[in-house]
Amino acid sequence: MSNITQLLNRLVSVKSKEISALLISCGYFYLILCAYYIIRPIRSEMAIANGVVNIQWLMVMTFLVLIAITPVFGWVTTRFRTQQFLAYCTLFFASHLVIFYFLFNVDARSIWVTRAFFVWVNVFNMFIVSLFWSFMNDVYSREQASRLFAFIAAGGTAGAISGPIITTFLVTRLGLAPLLLISGSLLCVSVLTINWLTNWQNDEFSKEPTTHTVKNRALKGSVWGGITLILRNQYLLGICLLIALYAISITFIEIQQATLIERNYADPELRTRLFSSVDLAANVLALLLQLFVTAHMIKKWGFRATLLFVPLGITIGFGVMTALPILGVMVAVEVFRRSGDYAIMKPTREMLFSVVSREEKYKAKNFIDTTILRGGNMASAFAFSGVRALGVGAVGIAGISLFLGLAWCAVAFLLGSEYQRRTSESSTKKSQNT
Repeated sequence: MSNITQLLNRLVSVKSKEISALLISCGYFYLILCAYYIIRPIRSEMAIANGVVNIQWLMVMTFLVLIAITPVFGWVTTRFRTQQFLAYCTLFFASHLVIFYFLFNVDARSIWVTRAFFVWVNVFNMFIVSLFWSFMNDVYSREQASRLFAFIAAGGTAGAISGPIITTFLVTRLGLAPLLLISGSLLCVSVLTINWLTNWQNDEFSKEPTTHTVKNRALKGSVWGGITLILRNQYLLGICLLIALYAISITFIEIQQATLIERNYADPELRTRLFSSVDLAANVLALLLQLFVTAHMIKKWGFRATLLFVPLGITIGFGVMTALPILGVMVAVEVFRRSGDYAIMKPTREMLFSVVSREEKYKAKNFIDTTILRGGNMASAFAFSGVRALGVGAVGIAGISLFLGLAWCAVAFLLGSEYQRRTSESSTKKSQNT
């Protein structure tokens, strides 16, 4: 085990007693992101098959589904232990992929199946990733999160690299439908990692009044607890604004990219392969950043500067898009956005929840990561259509994005400052109690 520790310590600061949990956590994230990225290019193809001009209506459908699910999720978290509702949610999504397999495996696929799949994948991605990071914040202490989250995120990126490779090589050989069963199988296997991590005794937490085994309980509060927790907490409201501005950057770039791809590629399988190639490029870059850059950035630059890095980079990208509104530039900005998000922004953004209560980690975080994010996607999709209907071209849209990017940077700076203040206060209280 000492040799493994030495090898891992070249990449991440990990203690020997944490190695098993760290590797299992990486495996868990690998499985769920590999499952998602197998079907993500199919989702992108469904958007084009349904018509790029209709994307905003698909966003509306996604938002309405998330609103409908919010009280259901709240009810589940108050009725079942953590291990149970994580496993149940994962198997719930896996079962849907089997249903879609039969709906896809026909000669003429219904347009409603196309729309339903696009909405379902958006909901699935939001919930499964949000629950994963809530669970990680439950499993690991704040100190462990600052050391280990970037490496855990690398496990997910490895899965995000594997998924597009599987899709690229198999989609022309097997077609779309069999890929859904492969994705569902990976989700089922991930349940085993949930069970293992739930039973792992976290020594860091065992020093505190609440141990890891005690935390495997149903949450308190109402089914609408996530909303009420956010409304009475300025810190959580700030995270909502950060996520909303992030959603705008995703939507504006993806719609412009999809429009240009639609003009240049007529064949659905070729479009799917192009989307897979973009996924692969972004995820390979993200993995390199996670393994060799992110942890050192947090340690050397500090949390606030690291959180600000990606919003600032994307804002600069919007400026370049204003000058050169072509597909190559947009793809480059998209690759940077996604690789930077997965490798740098995501771990630091998840660390924002390490200084909140357990109920806020699950309920408030899930509402922010799902409803707020998709609500931002929906609103920005309509805004994009409205601006374009007024005759504003790609240069003007990129200029608007540049202005919003500056606002995103300001929010990231303020949240980073608040996180550092809370962390400092927590460390002071702990030292006074010892």
